[in-house]
Amino acid sequence: MSAPRRAITPRLALPCLTALLALAIGGCGSSASSSSSSTTPHGTSASSSSATGLLTGPAGSGAPSITAPNTVHASAGTLTATMHAASHHPRVERPWPVSFTASRSGRSVHARVHYEYMFAGRVVAHRSTYTFTGRFLDVFRWPASAVGYPLTFRAVVSSAGASVNLDYAVRVAR
Repeated sequence: MSAPRRAITPRLALPCLTALLALAIGGCGSSASSSSSSTTPHGTSASSSSATGLLTGPAGSGAPSITAPNTVHASAGTLTATMHAASHHPRVERPWPVSFTASRSGRSVHARVHYEYMFAGRVVAHRSTYTFTGRFLDVFRWPASAVGYPLTFRAVVSSAGASVNLDYAVRVAR
């Protein structure tokens, strides 16, 4: 008869998940940019129209809110940022498009976005930093090591000293 198996609790799984995500997510995010004057990870620039039709919410609240399906919105001072993702259940190694907008008083602004990955309320990895003006599109591929974990994809959007966190719950599937 074999010994009984112990359940893996979030406390025990966190160090393992942290190491796996740090290694696997390192190459994620490919920056298919569709923004005004954005800079891709390869140092090239892309141009297109600036964002229009931004979703609005309570200014200065700082807390993200869901304003439409698969959309998160937050404001800090006069900075307003929105993130739209394809779904809350991305598939391993399949394209998962995500887009961002940043504005101040309804006008596109120069901003920076960087990604953080959270498990059980803790940041377990930091990846990918991009600059853009108005609107930015990225195509992301989730690694197999993320399958089944309740993760939060956090996009931190910053501009002129203001910063907002756009948190989006995901559970990666095969």
